[in-house]
Amino acid sequence: MAKILIHVHVYYVKSWYKIEKCLKKIMADKSNEVKILTTVSAVIDDSDLYKIEKTRIPNMSLIRVPNDGYDIQPFFLLLKSVSLEQYDYLIKLHTKNDVYGIDVKSNGRYISRAQWSNFLMDAIASTPKAFKENINKMQADPAIGMIGSSYFISKVSSSDEEEKRLIADFAHKLGADKISESQYVAGTMFIVRTSILKPLIASGMVNEEFEHSESRKLGGTKAHAIERILGILVTLSKKTIVGYDKSLWKDLITSSLAHALRRFTFDKRITSNGRVLVRICRIPVCNFKYSKS
Repeated sequence: MAKILIHVHVYYVKSWYKIEKCLKKIMADKSNEVKILTTVSAVIDDSDLYKIEKTRIPNMSLIRVPNDGYDIQPFFLLLKSVSLEQYDYLIKLHTKNDVYGIDVKSNGRYISRAQWSNFLMDAIASTPKAFKENINKMQADPAIGMIGSSYFISKVSSSDEEEKRLIADFAHKLGADKISESQYVAGTMFIVRTSILKPLIASGMVNEEFEHSESRKLGGTKAHAIERILGILVTLSKKTIVGYDKSLWKDLITSSLAHALRRFTFDKRITSNGRVLVRICRIPVCNFKYSKS
């Protein structure tokens, strides 16, 4: 039997159905002792909150939290409110914005935002059997520190200068100055040994104050830096991050072709010299100086 704590953070209520499906697959194995704490953004109204409550997931508690720090500050609030010693593993899940037509690039592949959350959750529990196998592998192999989607296990790096500074500062607090070999799960959904998270509490990092969550922000925040730090913690514990995803080559090919087609028909980008370039069918139709205002 494994003692499992699950943290779910909800901001995009429309994506709750994916979380519900994942939780039911996890809960199907009655041999485990599972507790679920679901944090809900304060901006969600009562009618949407009721939609979550009426699903009646066993052993689930709901708590409203400020709309700060994306899914990371709520995660830190959880860590401060529980005793990690009571659990073997922690599963982190959260709703993502399934914007169709917008892609993310991970490890050289373009994947739609809608598929991103599917890949991350399926790596944890694509089926009840797959989830059970994940727990069995962690119990059998102490070298495994975290399980996430192999398609989103990436090197700890960032192209954003502010984010780089934040990662270095947070890593220094943990005594991890050499982080070049570390990896993390882009999207922060995973199964992790609770012992790996203890330095967050010991260092006082869980008391960090975060920026207000903005859906337009794609990086450069404390929350995005902590996303990488969670992977660095695995390296510090001398363990590894692994993924046992089923082959998703059909989904990857579909995403790549759709991305290429969209880029061909309409492409808008900011060039290296600070200009906005718009192309239709690869033909430039607009070119002007970029202004943040």
